[in-house]
Amino acid sequence: MQIKKIISICILFLLSCSFYAIGNTREQLEIFELNLVDNSEPKFYFVSVLWGSHIVIYDEDGNKKQSIQPIFPDIENGYKKEKYQLPQKYRQSFLTASGISETDNLFVYNYEYNKLYSFPISKLEVFAIKSDCLPTDETNYQFGFALALNQLPQDYDPNDTTFVYIGKENPFAQQQLTLLNWQKISDKEYNYLAQAYGLHYYLRQYPSHRDDYPKCGRLMIMNEKNKILRDDNYVFSSLYGGLPLNGKDKDHEYKKQWTGKLFKNKPLVVFGFFSRMDCPVIDFIDSPFSKFDIKPRCAHRLYMCK
Repeated sequence: MQIKKIISICILFLLSCSFYAIGNTREQLEIFELNLVDNSEPKFYFVSVLWGSHIVIYDEDGNKKQSIQPIFPDIENGYKKEKYQLPQKYRQSFLTASGISETDNLFVYNYEYNKLYSFPISKLEVFAIKSDCLPTDETNYQFGFALALNQLPQDYDPNDTTFVYIGKENPFAQQQLTLLNWQKISDKEYNYLAQAYGLHYYLRQYPSHRDDYPKCGRLMIMNEKNKILRDDNYVFSSLYGGLPLNGKDKDHEYKKQWTGKLFKNKPLVVFGFFSRMDCPVIDFIDSPFSKFDIKPRCAHRLYMCK
């Protein structure tokens, strides 16, 4: 009887561990950018999802073809166009490569004004846009979804306060985020302090040999009990770049650093301090897996040649 009791306890323990693991499985959030392509006629918004080199095309026998040349109708004359609309017969290859379904939606969230816009993937056209004006092949095109200007409010500016997500359900909490208000402080380690949600955000200015507008160098977040929740120091990192502090200089008004409840069923986030390879760094506050939970996807050098 004692052995049976021990076995039963062990089984219950293993089951509880299994349910705990299932309940705490993390799904990485992929966040995209919304770009305005304004040197094209007509102008349009574009969400870059994949580089051409990531797309696999299958021939009539079902064999993989590493080239995506069939997508471009004038390939025999070189890659002359800066923009191609993806033919319907290759659309599924793009969707499969990107892990996107026709039943998904494209969610555009403006976190400054707490506005959400949703578009069915099945209603959006796929385009390939050349990444630069240098001689190129199909691998230097970025593939993604296009939105007409009239699909968003007039004069919509996506540059600084927009995140895009593609999936079945809206992940955004749609709770107004807080723009951090920096106050200059006298401290040996930090130059600025902001407060929100009962937390203290300490910031050290990025060292610069020029007398320019201050940028972020180190961020430390503490709660009301002086427990350190985050301590990020990118001052001497070659991979990360500091972003300008919220405020105004003679030419610009900056609204970079935000915090709050960005995603449903997730901890508070903080972002707008640093960028990595032109992508914004979004971190969960007080989360041990913050570096891996959010994957920003940026379109590098996205513009069309004259």
